Amino acid sequence: MLDHSNTDNTIYDIKNSKYWDKKSLYAEMNRVYDICIGCRLCFNLCPSFPSLFNSVDGVGTKKREIAEKEGRVEKEIIKDNFLDLPEGEHASEASIEVEFRGEVTDLSDSEKWEVVDLCYQCKLCDPVCPYTPGKEHEFQLDFPKLMTRAQAIRTKERGVKINDHLLSRTDLAGKIGSIFAPIINFLNRIKFLRWVMDKTIGIHANRKLPEFSGDTFQKWFSNYKSIVNNPIDKVAIFGTCFTNSYDIDLGKAAVRILEHNNIECVYPPQQCCGAPYLSPGDFDGFKKQTSPNINELNNWVNQGYKIVVTGPPTCSLTLKKEYPDYLGLNEKIKNISENTFDISEYLVYLNKEKKLKTDFKNSLGTINYHVSCHLKAQRMGFKGRDILRLVPDTKVNLINQCSGMDGGWGMKSEFFDESIKVADRCVNDLNQKEHDTVCSDCSLASHQLKQASNGEMNPSHPVIELYKAYGFEKN
Repeated sequence: MLDHSNTDNTIYDIKNSKYWDKKSLYAEMNRVYDICIGCRLCFNLCPSFPSLFNSVDGVGTKKREIAEKEGRVEKEIIKDNFLDLPEGEHASEASIEVEFRGEVTDLSDSEKWEVVDLCYQCKLCDPVCPYTPGKEHEFQLDFPKLMTRAQAIRTKERGVKINDHLLSRTDLAGKIGSIFAPIINFLNRIKFLRWVMDKTIGIHANRKLPEFSGDTFQKWFSNYKSIVNNPIDKVAIFGTCFTNSYDIDLGKAAVRILEHNNIECVYPPQQCCGAPYLSPGDFDGFKKQTSPNINELNNWVNQGYKIVVTGPPTCSLTLKKEYPDYLGLNEKIKNISENTFDISEYLVYLNKEKKLKTDFKNSLGTINYHVSCHLKAQRMGFKGRDILRLVPDTKVNLINQCSGMDGGWGMKSEFFDESIKVADRCVNDLNQKEHDTVCSDCSLASHQLKQASNGEMNPSHPVIELYKAYGFEKN
């Protein structure tokens, strides 16, 4: 009998030697899995939980099949009415069936590790789970951190896989892509070359890759002449590697809106936030990647600037939460964590301070707003929706369903099909309500939804829609 309250192996400090002990990991996996099997609140979230529940239920089914073959029990008859059973037989039948219940200790190693592999760190289980440290429960269950720990231990044993290695080199890919954008974008559409990529580096042949821009947001900003007289606040924009190399228009729109609201903008030297290194638990790579960002961003915070993230919410989540969790909460990291805002979050903050201009020129009609998982994980509410609702004659429907992309996970050969299955559910939900526009704070989720809908859906970003509402697109 597993003791769910025994947290001796609930270790998430990567400097603790026990964190890296595989026996300790397996003990914690068994404890957490057993709690999840008994709860099942997360049955409809990421593929990890259905995998776990189906595996343990499958074990129970096999036990009963063996007992039937041995003649210990008769073939199961599914009843839909138990009211006609003689007194006492309800308990008798139930006690027999307990023998055929699957237990976490019955699972094979491959079944346990499949749960790890199918976790793409959406972190949706954390706000749902009633047993987390945040809810001050004695079980201290942190499923996402357990999955990262498992990945880290396995990566330490076998090394970083080639697709994880390549997917974490976002800055290098951006530099090359900005120079050779037309050529690379063309080559990425050739089926034979995509087949070769699938077989050699593990990027699925059917995954449509984001197209590189011929420019970068960094280059655009360096040539941009900002004019803000008497600024009411000042921000350092963390553009993210995605905005910098693929979604430059989002960065431009963010700057225009911020400056319209008398916010001084700077774009400091920066590189990828480091999130792709956490997927395989490559903490050495994560530390090396993040060090320049920490020093640079801390300097701007010390000068009174807030950090505003314009790209996927994964990046703001990483700066706010993953830096403290995996690098330690020193003064620099604390400064960054406490002064980082997602762009929609910052605009709502300005509005609450009565500093946001609402001189909108255009309404936006009806918007189906997709909730990004990594904004939900930040527990800030639905800021993209809130900022869109400020626009007159605009209706915003909240669509609360994961897109299943998670950056690199959805690009990998082994997980692409599962990724699209999740996205199909999201597309279906988005299409349930009539709309003029689909909107998401996550550029990668938008990319995923466009592919899953066969191009019928091309989600915008709240900031792009706000840009239209202000009437800037006509200037």
